[in-house]
Amino acid sequence: MGWLKIPSVKSLILERKGEKDGFAQRFGQSLPDGSLVFLEGKEGTGKSIFCQRFCFSFLKNGNTCSYVSTQYTVKSFLRQTASVGYDIRKYLMSGKLFFISTEVMLAETKPKTTFLEGLTTCKRLFDPEIIFIDSLSTLLIESLNEGNLVDLTTFFNRLKGSGKIIIVTGNPNEWTTGINNAFQMISDIHFRVSRESVPGIGIVHNIYLEKFNGAGHKYEALTTFSVRPGVGLTIETSGVAF
Repeated sequence: MGWLKIPSVKSLILERKGEKDGFAQRFGQSLPDGSLVFLEGKEGTGKSIFCQRFCFSFLKNGNTCSYVSTQYTVKSFLRQTASVGYDIRKYLMSGKLFFISTEVMLAETKPKTTFLEGLTTCKRLFDPEIIFIDSLSTLLIESLNEGNLVDLTTFFNRLKGSGKIIIVTGNPNEWTTGINNAFQMISDIHFRVSRESVPGIGIVHNIYLEKFNGAGHKYEALTTFSVRPGVGLTIETSGVAF
């Protein structure tokens, strides 16, 4: 009788000063190795803060990460993460985190149509256990199309096959509906972040867990959240978020 292989996972738990922030419990506790995570949302909805939260917890739990940002330089990324209580400076200094601003990785002199090739040939980026690309739609706005999408998905599938977790963010307004739908379909885990107007309350920030293939624990389909200085992401149980 053969042994059942227990799938390897990376814990999402973030504990600070003996307290957990509660997001791991709502998001299924952990992400299975070899997963593609698609974090979808329009501009300003909170995609990046979730990437920062996930990255910080993975690093704190002993994993290695790489992070491509189309928004931050190293300096502004350090400032931003420290301001929300996700200070990653020591992980960057020790080499546990490899951070790239797209201005550095893909020289501004190169045409943006070459960015897809530039991304897939940056070997150092894909060495760590978990890879963040925030935002993939911004990065590949001029180089990804429905014709070469299969090249990118094949590349991601190879990474998944070697046990990597790839977390990519996308703004549906920055690429075609076909590409956005394709990422919804090929992703193993699909989050959607949105700002919504609720009568009598005002604007609330919600994150929907639309799909979770291979979930090992229960998860919640909807979480209302806010972002607080020095604390970061906070679950809002009252339905009011700021």
